[in-house]
Amino acid sequence: MDNNGLLLKENTRTYPKHWEWFTFLGCVIVLKNRKQATAAEYVTLACLFAKALNIILFYETNVLYAFMYCIFCLLHFVFLPRPVYKGPEFITYFRGPHLKNEIARDKRITWVVCFYAAWSPSCVSVAPIFSEISAEYHLENLQFGKIDVSRYSDVADHFKVSNSSFSKQLPTLIVFQDGKEKMRRPAVSAKGTVVKYVFTKENIVKDFEINELYHQCRQSLPKSKTANSEAEKKKN
Repeated sequence: MDNNGLLLKENTRTYPKHWEWFTFLGCVIVLKNRKQATAAEYVTLACLFAKALNIILFYETNVLYAFMYCIFCLLHFVFLPRPVYKGPEFITYFRGPHLKNEIARDKRITWVVCFYAAWSPSCVSVAPIFSEISAEYHLENLQFGKIDVSRYSDVADHFKVSNSSFSKQLPTLIVFQDGKEKMRRPAVSAKGTVVKYVFTKENIVKDFEINELYHQCRQSLPKSKTANSEAEKKKN
């Protein structure tokens, strides 16, 4: 058999294998992206798995190519990271029963609380958004808090937030006003199913009426404390 025949035979063996890899990548992307909130997060995760597949394909061609591609990906990750909010935050991190006690202690304070789990990718994605909102809207009587329900199961049970690894309630944002729950997202229907919610800054501000809460709380503050809050925000 001549060289052309051997080359053709080798290609017929390689291409089906590559198509298997691409099919597998497509299945992984579809399964992993079911809980992604935005198109940007969908593309980010798809690119991550595509890079992993490229490393495998380069390795099959030439180990040096795979090594060079890994270096390129590392440099891209270090010098061109995904832009996220890294400014100041005004968040109280609660432990155990402290959240329940704090909400009941002073009912004049409106609390916006994020129930999260450190291992949840969705919670990690929401963290910088919540920090940015807290920096923009915090007041002495409008506070923002977080609690890791994966560590405090009794708190999760009390506020009816599932902290299982299959939970669709992570993260959950709840507004407490006058010591009582006013609203939460994601909501739970009358049938007990969790209504999907997309956690973006725009959606949170709109659906939780953060602007209205801010102006309402600001009006109830003494003028001296209002001035101090504004000065603190300008300083930050």
